[in-house]
Amino acid sequence: MNCPKCPDRKLEAVSVSVKDRSVPGPGATVRTLDMERCSCCGGVWFDADELGTFLDSGAPLPPSATAVPTDSHDAKSGACPKCGTALAHAPAPSNPRVIVDRCPRCAGIWVDGAELDKASGKDVPFNERLKAMFGDLGR
Repeated sequence: MNCPKCPDRKLEAVSVSVKDRSVPGPGATVRTLDMERCSCCGGVWFDADELGTFLDSGAPLPPSATAVPTDSHDAKSGACPKCGTALAHAPAPSNPRVIVDRCPRCAGIWVDGAELDKASGKDVPFNERLKAMFGDLGR
């Protein structure tokens, strides 16, 4: 898959261990959640159900050693890296000043690296910045 904002760049897979709440029982079951990130602009792609799972987990996203988020990527329109449909700009539910890109076809969400910086300070962990943007998603 290619980055919707840097079309010549392949997205890199990023794996995070999360608690699997779909498995009943007293013990915590852990599974791997795979997301995609652009090593150029720092944007992150979440498939339709991944964002909620990631926010629930509280897991940190490993830092990118090479990404340099800039506002110039925010203004670009892009195509869904999964299905190719044009992404639509939409305000983040809990922080309307932050704009994300949603796929109207497959419901994936692209979060630009610079939008994450706007959500709160760079010193705040990635998962906390996302929570500032999306809240608890009704969970």
